[in-house]
Amino acid sequence: MRSIRLPRLPRPVKLALVAAFALAVVTAIAWTMSRLDWSVVGVLLTRRDAGQISLLLGGSLLASMAGLSLGFLGWRVVLLEIGPPVSEPRVVRIFFVGFLSKYVPGRVPGMLATAKVATANGVTFGRLMTTAALVMSLVLLSGFTVGLLAGVQLLGARAAWLAGAAVLIVLVLVRPQIVNQGSALLLRLLRRPAAAKVASVRGVRLAVAWQSLSWVVTGLHLWPLAIAMGASPPRSLMLCVGAFTLATSVGIASVFIPDGIGVREAVLTAALTVVLPAPAAAVVALASRLVSTVSEVLLGAAALATAEYLIRRGRADSPEIPQPAASPPHGSR
Repeated sequence: MRSIRLPRLPRPVKLALVAAFALAVVTAIAWTMSRLDWSVVGVLLTRRDAGQISLLLGGSLLASMAGLSLGFLGWRVVLLEIGPPVSEPRVVRIFFVGFLSKYVPGRVPGMLATAKVATANGVTFGRLMTTAALVMSLVLLSGFTVGLLAGVQLLGARAAWLAGAAVLIVLVLVRPQIVNQGSALLLRLLRRPAAAKVASVRGVRLAVAWQSLSWVVTGLHLWPLAIAMGASPPRSLMLCVGAFTLATSVGIASVFIPDGIGVREAVLTAALTVVLPAPAAAVVALASRLVSTVSEVLLGAAALATAEYLIRRGRADSPEIPQPAASPPHGSR
C-alpha cells in the first residue's frame, strides 16, 4: 500500500501556513480556556483556606503534568521501535504538535498538521499511523484495567466487563505480537499505510508499563480535589485513580464526542458519589477538567518551546532518513 506523500510547498507559503495553524491552535486553546468553569475554584475556597487550596491545586496540577509526561514516554517507545532513530527534540515536536492540535475544531486540520510535521522530521505517515493505532489500543486496554479500581466499587458485579480489558492486557504482555497484528488489521480496514517495522516484544511491554503508570499518576490529580471537597483521604485514593481512568477511557471510546466532554464528567461524578455527595462530586469533576486542560496547555507549550529551542540551536540531529545497508565485501564474516 502506498504511503501518503504531502505536497512540497514554497517556503513563503509553508511559513504562512505554519503561522496560520499556530494562530488557530492558540485561538482554539484560548477559546477552550474561556469556556471552562473557573467558578469551581471559588467553591473550593469556601471549603478550606487559600493556602490549603493552593497546595492541593498545585499538587493536582503537578500530578496531571507528570502523568501526561509518562504517557508521552509510552508513545515515544512505540514510535522509536517501528522505524529508524529520530532525535529527542523532534520526537517531542511531533507528539506535542499533535497533542495540542486536538483543540482545533474538526480532526482534519490537526491530522494534516501532525502528518506534515512528522514527515518533515523524518517520520513517515505510515509509521505515524501505526504508532497511533498501536498506542490507542494500549491506552484503552490499560485504561479500562486501571479503571477496575473504581468500577468494582461503583458497579459491583456489573464491572465484570472491565475485567475483559485486564485479561487482554495480560495476553498482550504474554504475546505482544497480538498488538502488532491488531493494529495492522485496523489500518488495513481503514485503508491507511502501516509502518515497515513492527514493535518488539520488549517495546510493547515497556509501552504497556509506561501507559499504565501514566494512568495511575494522572488519576492521582483527582485525589487532592476530592479531599478539598471533604472526601476521606484513605477511602478516596484508589477510587480517584480508578474513577478518572475509567471516565477518561469511556470518553476516549466515545469517538464522536470531542475529548469526551460531558461523558467524562458524567462518569466521574457518578463514581465520586461513592465518597462524596452528588453536588460535591460534580464540583470535583468540573475542577478535574479545569486542572487537566491547564496542565495539558502548560506542558505542551513548555515541551514545544524547549524542543524548538534545541532544534534551532542545532543540538538536535537532522531528521533521520533510512539508508540502504551497504553490502559486505565478498567473503567477509
